[in-house]
Order: sequence, then structure tokens, then C-alpha cells
Amino acid sequence: MSNYNIFLKKKECSHCRNNAIIHRKYSGENLCSECFQKNIEKIIYKTISKYQMLKPDDRIIVALSGGKDSIALLYNLNIIQNRAHQSKSIIALTIDEGIGEYRENSIKNAKEFCMKHDIEHKIISFKEKFGFTLDEIIQVKQETPDYKYACNYCATLRRRLLNDGAKGLGGTVLAMGHNLTDFAETYLMNILYKRLDIIANQYLFKEENDKINHFFIKKISPLMRIPEEEILLYSNIKKFNYYPSHCPYREKDPIIRKRVLDFIQVCKEYSPEIEFNLLNGFLEISETLHNHRKKKDYNSCRICGYPCGSKKKCTYCSLLQELSQ
Repeated sequence: MSNYNIFLKKKECSHCRNNAIIHRKYSGENLCSECFQKNIEKIIYKTISKYQMLKPDDRIIVALSGGKDSIALLYNLNIIQNRAHQSKSIIALTIDEGIGEYRENSIKNAKEFCMKHDIEHKIISFKEKFGFTLDEIIQVKQETPDYKYACNYCATLRRRLLNDGAKGLGGTVLAMGHNLTDFAETYLMNILYKRLDIIANQYLFKEENDKINHFFIKKISPLMRIPEEEILLYSNIKKFNYYPSHCPYREKDPIIRKRVLDFIQVCKEYSPEIEFNLLNGFLEISETLHNHRKKKDYNSCRICGYPCGSKKKCTYCSLLQELSQ
């Protein structure tokens, strides 16, 4: 972990007199195990408050993969809801794409966590919904000239199932486990591809649009100010039983997202605060673009009715038609 030193010799915590276990290079803090945990949880609570992510009567659906981020998120949101007066119980929602042992094992972790904490857990699978798994899609499509990397197929289908699944469960908010590293990575990718409309649409304080809200549930990311390495350390200290590996398709496909992440990690060696700079840049630029960029009209998909930009069919329906041929 380049942004951190794990102490072998005794050093005092910056917030108490206990022995520190970690040094944050970007802030200069030494933290003991207890203060580190409390700090992570405080950041989550303050992020929810600062960015007005939740309302008292929200029904929260948490996208649960079984990995460290989603389990850490669900753990903290469940505590928040249990402490809130007359709040509605959280529901965890898992999408089973059908990715061999990877998803089988991560779903096992997700089930065990929900059972331990008495959280309702729903699973929606590609196989049941579409008639084929992601592995089966890739097996067929990778031999064709128009093959797209697995992430392209998965992201399109998974996003729609999460959105529709959360709405079907009566959710008003879908909580995602995206951390600071994810935000920095995505923002830099959008800059590289000049996806200015996407950046503008991601402005956190944009006005509610009833037409859009009819189709899309509100998404929140309470971990957005916490680096991935800190979620990893927090989850290990808490002894969460999470699935430790990334998706095998992400590891083996030469996708640009992985290269952007590698670039960010190199930059952090010289500038430990780089992810925070990227996040703050995103927050400022998304607001500017949202307020000053000319809003574009959009069509409705002639198949499902969802907004679909300038095309007549949305990406989701186009992909399903492509896969059914």
C-alpha cells in the first residue's frame, strides 16, 4: 500500500496515546486500530450528511457483491438505519452474472454476511432473467468480429438489473460501494474520452427530474471519500468475511480502466493526495458543466421506454437483441 506505512516499531497515535498501526502519507496522521476504524465510520457518516444522500423515510437497497467495499458499506448503513428512529430496514441486492467460481464464492460471502446481521437479501441472476450467463455470452461472442470485452456486456446488463431490481423492491435509494479510487479512476477515464455530458449528469446536487426519476432510482456512494486501501484495511480489522479477488475478466481483458488505475497508482507514489485532487476536480467540474452546458434532448427507447440519448433504442435493449440473434 504505497500511501501507507505499517509500523513495525512503536509509534504513538496522532489522536490518542495508543500504539499506531498505520501512517497516512496524504494527511501525515499516525493511527491506532481503534482510531482508524472510528475515522473511517465518521467519514462515511459525514459524506452521507454533506452530500444529502439519505432522507429519514428512504428505503435503502444496497448493491452487495460480497467484496470488501459492498460489505463495509452494508455494515455501516445497517448500523445507521438501526439507530435511526422508525427507519425502514435495508435490503441487500446481489446480481449473479454467472462468472464461474468467482461469483459463486462471492455470493456465498454475501449470503453469510446477511444471515449473520439479519438483513434481507435478494439475488437476481442473468440466467433467470436473460436465459444465459455472462460466461455463456463471452463464449459465444468472443469468436465474432464485433466482440466487445466482457465488461461492456456485463456493465450494461448489470446496471439495468440493479436499477430495476432496486425499484421492484420498493427502494428509493440504491447504495453503491464505489470508493475514492473508483471515483478517481472513472473521472479520469471520462476526461480521456471527453465524456463531458456524463460528467455533467453526475453532479451530486442536480435538480430532481420527475421524468428521469420514473425510470432511474437515485444512486449514492457513501464510500466516495475513502481510498480503496483503507477500505481493505478497515475490512480486515473488522474481520469481515469478504471475497478478496477482482473479477477474472477485469484481470485478463486489456481494458483501459485497468490501465488508468495503474497510472493513478504510479502517480500516488509521488503525490499521495492525487485521488482526492481528482475527486475534488470532478465535484467542481461536474457542477460547472451541469449548470452551463446546454442540455441535450433525449429520445425514449421504442422497446422499453427508457431514456436513450439520440438513438431509437437504448444500449440495454440493443444488446439483448444482439444476443438473441
